[in-house]
Amino acid sequence: MFDNTGKIITISLIISLLVSLLVSILVFIFLSPFLPSLKKVNSEEQMVEVPLIEGLDFEKAKIILSNKNLSLFVESEKESERQKGIILSQSPIAGTKLTKNSVVNVIVSSGQEKIDTTKEQTEKLITLPYLIGLNIDEVKREIINLGLKIGEVKYVDNDNYRADVVVSTDPVGGSKIPEGSVVNLTVSKGVSTVIVPNVNSLSKDDARNKINSSGLFVSEILYVTDVEYPFDIVIKQEPPSGTRVKKGTGVKIWINRERY
Repeated sequence: MFDNTGKIITISLIISLLVSLLVSILVFIFLSPFLPSLKKVNSEEQMVEVPLIEGLDFEKAKIILSNKNLSLFVESEKESERQKGIILSQSPIAGTKLTKNSVVNVIVSSGQEKIDTTKEQTEKLITLPYLIGLNIDEVKREIINLGLKIGEVKYVDNDNYRADVVVSTDPVGGSKIPEGSVVNLTVSKGVSTVIVPNVNSLSKDDARNKINSSGLFVSEILYVTDVEYPFDIVIKQEPPSGTRVKKGTGVKIWINRERY
């Protein structure tokens, strides 16, 4: 007789494998509709909702994100009225879904701009008043009382203002200048007068030169003939010599000449 034991074992193994394969196929067919939802559940378990961290202190926001398995990254700092370190904005916004270990970008306040007040504290500005038309002594007192200094004082002839009256300032009135600055003054000497010189008996050219050197000028030359006087000399002038007149006044002279 033949021993069929080995053949029987082989057949049993083949049948077992076929049955296992069939069972696996049936399990897959029945469970396949449920696999996407299982994957979705697994995926959702990896997602977290971004919390609201705007307006929070940087360190506090960092802890809140860490508890959500999220990281904090500072994109930039921006000057604002908010205290330094306060989060001004976030990206993505609160409520957004992110996978765990994602990064939330933020902009952080650097505080208000620091204003350098050192110059303002050390350099006080003074508004120079309008001083034209005032007496020089009054102007000097005003300048000193304002914390300013008196600079050059120049006197000039001026027909519009009486003597010792300020006619201009440098800087001009209304200017804002640092405390301790120098103010230069121009003061009127008033209407300047001179005494008309005596040019009688002088030649025309000599008379002209003498009149000009006195601050006057020859306004007109008239010719006459008088045999009682030498010819080619001044025999009359107007105003007369010794008269006090305003500087720049014209003088008329009469020249004696021989009649032709």
